[in-house]
Amino acid sequence: MKANTKLDEMHDRLIDFHLRNPKERIGNVLLMWVEDPLKPRDEHGRLRVNPVLLLLAIVFVFVFGIFLVFSLVQA
Repeated sequence: MKANTKLDEMHDRLIDFHLRNPKERIGNVLLMWVEDPLKPRDEHGRLRVNPVLLLLAIVFVFVFGIFLVFSLVQA
């Protein structure tokens, strides 16, 4: 029952947020979090990804790959 009340509360808060900020879109906010804070666009207008997030993603993929190798390969 707790999960259902939390879900309802999150839904109500999201609706309230959209009513207060009609031009604020979740996609735009996520894009702002992902883009590079120092230079968000290059000279051609393309998106530059935050280097810290890119490094974290590479490390995550590397660790996940190591996990798969050691869990699937049995001696």
